[in-house]
Amino acid sequence: MGIGSLVWGGIVFYILSTTPPPAVEKVTIDSSVEFAINILSIGWLIASSLVKVGFILKQRWTKITIISCICFMFLIINASLMQASIHQKTPSLEKASAYPYGLMASWFISWFWIDTFSLLTSITDWIKKKMFPV
Repeated sequence: MGIGSLVWGGIVFYILSTTPPPAVEKVTIDSSVEFAINILSIGWLIASSLVKVGFILKQRWTKITIISCICFMFLIINASLMQASIHQKTPSLEKASAYPYGLMASWFISWFWIDTFSLLTSITDWIKKKMFPV
């Protein structure tokens, strides 16, 4: 699962980095919001990649998984708030192609569910140890 998800992430990251953005009107974003989204994106990308490396090494890094899930949640919250403010300023953005955004969403969601699965497995193992000590 780890190797497959890292390969999938690499392919999507390459496609997104080489796909030119759609031509839209000039949109201004508050620099603090842009900074927060960039920091959360980088934090999530690193933490989630480490979770996948942990799968490859047959390790469960629960603390890194928690950090990954928290970064992802705040990233989605900030991105949706930013998108809502942009949509209020320029409602004509609906005409843009949804292709790269759908690809990015599938990558984000697949990695988030892998992280969530890892976290739930760790929590289940911890509960088993507490309820049934050896």
